[in-house]
Amino acid sequence: MIPVFLMATSVFLFLLFVLALVAAGGVALARSGNQQIDANRRSFLTGREEQSHALFFGMQMVLQTFGNDRLRAQLAQLVAATEAQDSARAKDRFVDSAVALLLENNYAWEYGFWEYLSDAPSAMTTFNQWRNEIDASMAEDEEEIGSEIDRLHRFSDQKEYLIVTFMFVLDNRDEKVEDDQGAYEFRPTYGQILQPFKNIVENVAERDYFRHETFSNLLYGLRSLDVRAIERDAFFVFPGTAEDGLSTMDLLGEEGWKYLTDHSIRVG
Repeated sequence: MIPVFLMATSVFLFLLFVLALVAAGGVALARSGNQQIDANRRSFLTGREEQSHALFFGMQMVLQTFGNDRLRAQLAQLVAATEAQDSARAKDRFVDSAVALLLENNYAWEYGFWEYLSDAPSAMTTFNQWRNEIDASMAEDEEEIGSEIDRLHRFSDQKEYLIVTFMFVLDNRDEKVEDDQGAYEFRPTYGQILQPFKNIVENVAERDYFRHETFSNLLYGLRSLDVRAIERDAFFVFPGTAEDGLSTMDLLGEEGWKYLTDHSIRVG
C-alpha cells in the first residue's frame, strides 16, 4: 500500500507543480499583455497629439469682375504694401484689409472651394502642393501674355473673372506663445490662440460647405486670426497681371478649374 500511496502523492504533487507553472505563466502573460496594450494606447495618443501640431486652411474664390479692373488693382496694392513691410503687424493689416475687400465685394462671389486639415503631415504636404501648382500656373500665365491670346490655353480674351487664394499652415502646438508680453505662466498656447478660428471652421456642417454665409463666416474668422499662430502663408491673385483675366469659357472649359466650378457659392 505504501508504494501506491507514494505514487499517488507524487502524481498529486506533480499536478500541483504543473498547475502552478500554468498559473504563473498566465499571470506573466497577463502582465506583459497589459503593458503592451498600455504602450500601444500611449503611442496612439502621443501620435495624435504630435500629428496635430500643424493645421492647414486654404480658400479659393472666383470673383466676377464685370470687366472692371478696380478690385484687382486694390488687391495688388495690398500685396505690394505688405511685401515692403515684412512684419507680423503688416501681415495682420494685410489679412484684415484683403478680407474686408472680399466681404465688400461679396456680390461678385461666383465659385468657391476651401479645405481644412488637422493632420500635420497632410497639412504641410497640401500647403506645398497648392503653392507649387499655383506658382506653376502663374508662371505659365506670364509666358502666355502678349498681343495675342494663346489659344492652346485660353478660349477668349474677355476679362470676366479672377481667382483669389488664401492658404495657411497654422501653429496648433500646446506650447506657450513666445512673443507674448505677459508673465510666462499666464501666456496662452498656440493652440489656445488658434481655438476661436478652429471653432468656426470645425462647426461648419457638411451641407453648408459652399453656402454664401459659410464663406462670409470663414472670412470673418480669418480677420480674427491671431497672426502669431500663422506658421506659413501665401496669397495669390490669378491671373497674375492686370492685362489679363479669365473668361467664362476659360473657366468652364478648363478641366483644371472643375473643382472650383463644381461649387457655386450659394446664397440663402
